[in-house]
Amino acid sequence: MIKKLQLLMQGKLFWIALVLLGLALEGVAVFYQYYREEPPCILCIHFRLLVVLLIVQAVLGLFLRSTKLGVIIISFSLLVTFAAMLERSYQLLGTERGFIKGECAATLNFPDWIAVDKWMPSFFMPWTSCSYTPKLFLDITMAETLTLFSVMMVLLAMGMFIASFRR
Repeated sequence: MIKKLQLLMQGKLFWIALVLLGLALEGVAVFYQYYREEPPCILCIHFRLLVVLLIVQAVLGLFLRSTKLGVIIISFSLLVTFAAMLERSYQLLGTERGFIKGECAATLNFPDWIAVDKWMPSFFMPWTSCSYTPKLFLDITMAETLTLFSVMMVLLAMGMFIASFRR
């Protein structure tokens, strides 16, 4: 299994697939925001920002995949990003189900040097407070889907990080 992960991380296709996955996630978010008229909350915007970070990391992975240190750095950064996605999606799920309260704010409150809600308000501006998330399919909500996705990606990133240290 370790060898398969090492080969996966060394190939271009994996990193391109991560870029495409990130773009697909952002596309789904925009579809639900504008076509289905489901306004994003602050936790959704946080998740979107983490997906943008994932895309940047995947592009960097294309360039860093050929060196051992590069693979260690990028696999660790992916692990941190996916762990943050898991935390945000769990907060969203907890808010939706009512076992977590008070996590949602009305604005991002980022400093001016990273004021993405002001630079791209149509994409990064929260429009509503956190509560329910839309159902995607089979009565599974977006919060449930994002939590499951994040768990799977954390496990993959953990395996990648461990594999990056092996010869």
